[in-house]
Amino acid sequence: MKRLGILIWAVVLMSGLDVQARPQLADRIIAVVDDEIILQSDVERTLQQDLMAKGVDVRSIPEAQLREMFNQILENEVQDKLLLVRAAEDSVEVDPERIEVYVREQMRQYKDQNGPEVFATELARAGLTERLFRDQLRQNLRKQGIREQMHQTLSYRVNVSPRDVAEFQKEYLLGESNLVSLSHIVVTPKPTGDKVEKARKQAEELMARVKAGEDFAALAREYSEDPGSGSQGGDLGFFSRGTMVPEFEEAAFALKPGEVSDLVQTKYGFHIIRTDELEADQVRARHILLLTQLDESDVEAAQKRALDIYHRAQKGEDFAELARELSEYEQTASVGGYINVFPKDELPADFAEIGATLKPGQVSLPIQTSRGWDVVKVNDDVDSLEEILKQQKLEELFREMLANTRKKLYVDIRLE
Repeated sequence: MKRLGILIWAVVLMSGLDVQARPQLADRIIAVVDDEIILQSDVERTLQQDLMAKGVDVRSIPEAQLREMFNQILENEVQDKLLLVRAAEDSVEVDPERIEVYVREQMRQYKDQNGPEVFATELARAGLTERLFRDQLRQNLRKQGIREQMHQTLSYRVNVSPRDVAEFQKEYLLGESNLVSLSHIVVTPKPTGDKVEKARKQAEELMARVKAGEDFAALAREYSEDPGSGSQGGDLGFFSRGTMVPEFEEAAFALKPGEVSDLVQTKYGFHIIRTDELEADQVRARHILLLTQLDESDVEAAQKRALDIYHRAQKGEDFAELARELSEYEQTASVGGYINVFPKDELPADFAEIGATLKPGQVSLPIQTSRGWDVVKVNDDVDSLEEILKQQKLEELFREMLANTRKKLYVDIRLE
């Protein structure tokens, strides 16, 4: 739950969302970029939220460090506005439909991590509604998409020779590069067969009672193991596509009002679904859920499988081949477990410590993440080094482009 809360705050911070505004914050213009302004209260609030997301008390931070953090946030705000101005000049925009697809996928992932109820609780703690959160995701994804398109345009100007890679290899192996390339293999805990069969049998018995005409809501109140909807007769209210896990969503949208699904199995367990209403791109449904609960032995069994993979990698088996064969995370398994290249100070939260301590070529012991158990490698092969060097040069060109844009615009920083 803590990690989900941090993710929600990260969206707030990236978008500059004004939540829980505090009247004591100064409201003074401290920067102007073209015809856009940046307020001191905006930057202070973002700093405040950043510290809150990390669980740090602002009173524990020395004044000089706070000032440095404030200035960095201000510079990030300026860079964001320069990016959007340059994008408008170059007629760079991101397809809104593409953004919506990503928003739906992100929302689904957030809810899958700990369940919809926990997600709603964390939103409330952050002072957000789901609608506001979706809006901020759209803003963040738009900026990210614009940045990617500009990178793609600039990439044609990046050339890396074998000699460049060889020279960079020395720097990278000494840990002197600010960038790191990561791959992983994921092992997901799964409930044992007897738990699954027990839940399936109970679900089939309830399905028979539903088909025999017993009241669906009454059965849901008595037997459903969904803590959020069970007491409400299984009522989930209206939801749109991208809200529920794919298997559940597909079944609910395929039903006509009043129809009941066959058994639907998801990672949570077995569902009996009844669609009550359809409105445009939304559906109102009820369900009865029989959980296939994980227990400690399932988690330990997954850890043991991950340890076996770690030992195989340590003995010299090719990490990418192991990932293709054994990783249970579809998004990266097909590419040999490759995740991406990251600045060392912007590593994914799950890998922050490992990425900072592992040396190039090393493989981590399994670490527990929201996906299960991850075995992580800091890539050191020639292809990875070439990719890192290209990204490094690309980022230099990108900063140069924004610097040139800055020279042509009215930019006024009004710090005392």
